[in-house]
Amino acid sequence: MKLSNWVEQTGCPCTLISDGEFQALEQCTRIRGEEALTYLESLQYAHALENPRISCVICTPEVQALIPAHISGVMITETPKIAFFRLHNDLVRHREKRPTVIDPTASISPLAYVAPYNVVIGKHVELQPFVVVNEGSILQDHVRICSGTVIGAQGYTVIKEDADRAFIGLDAGRTIIEQGVQIGSNCNIECGALQLDTTRIGAYSMIDNGVLIGHGTVIGKRGLIAAETEVSGNCTFGDRLWIGVNATISNAIMVGDDVKISLGAVVTKDVPSGETVTGNFAIPHRTFMRNLKASLAESTGSAQMPPPRGQAENS
Repeated sequence: MKLSNWVEQTGCPCTLISDGEFQALEQCTRIRGEEALTYLESLQYAHALENPRISCVICTPEVQALIPAHISGVMITETPKIAFFRLHNDLVRHREKRPTVIDPTASISPLAYVAPYNVVIGKHVELQPFVVVNEGSILQDHVRICSGTVIGAQGYTVIKEDADRAFIGLDAGRTIIEQGVQIGSNCNIECGALQLDTTRIGAYSMIDNGVLIGHGTVIGKRGLIAAETEVSGNCTFGDRLWIGVNATISNAIMVGDDVKISLGAVVTKDVPSGETVTGNFAIPHRTFMRNLKASLAESTGSAQMPPPRGQAENS
């Protein structure tokens, strides 16, 4: 695609300095494909433009002087992010429509909705009443989705235009539910936001009722996620994850294999493999318990401390 062909689609006052070809739209700090179009508003991230995979950029006039020679397409505007996502939304609206493919062994309730385009449903998939499967979704074999769940739900990519107005960046990525996954009722599994983003639930993972999985998040194999958990976008979890009831995980968190996240925990930092974290904000479970005991001892005095579990008060 040529940058010059899409200038008018941004809906923003802009000037095309030089033309170039691009294949996908990407955040400047997360380039995965070749010939990427990105945007840059702050000089703080100008070093990211050194990535040879960037072929086009939308930027402010202040950034223009710092653009490396390998970037052929340059467009300047006072609002690069707005222009970038307006172009993104227009490309989503005009993306290719491929007829949905459903394996004949799938069991789909007549009260479920499956988008007529860009969906693949594998063997022995079960969709209960009021399930919604949106475009860009792939459900592999033996997946079971319970009532009221949305696969490929609209993500929460909010673009502020000014103090009073904003718009949502449409989803261009995919949602992949791997083999043997079961997802409970009233869950929202959001679609990947940009073209190369994928939300993925690993094979044989089990997700309880009322869980939110944000856009671009990847769950490893055999994960167990309890009810009302909220996972923000662009997180990555390893295999054999366990998350307790009502936990919250912040955006872009990296979590290793064999991690346990206690009920109600609020996770704001990366968690290494094998760790158990507890609390708000979550810290290693052993540290949390040690701090809790110290706090109780300090506030009540040792004589007023409750007896250990299983021990009589007068013993």
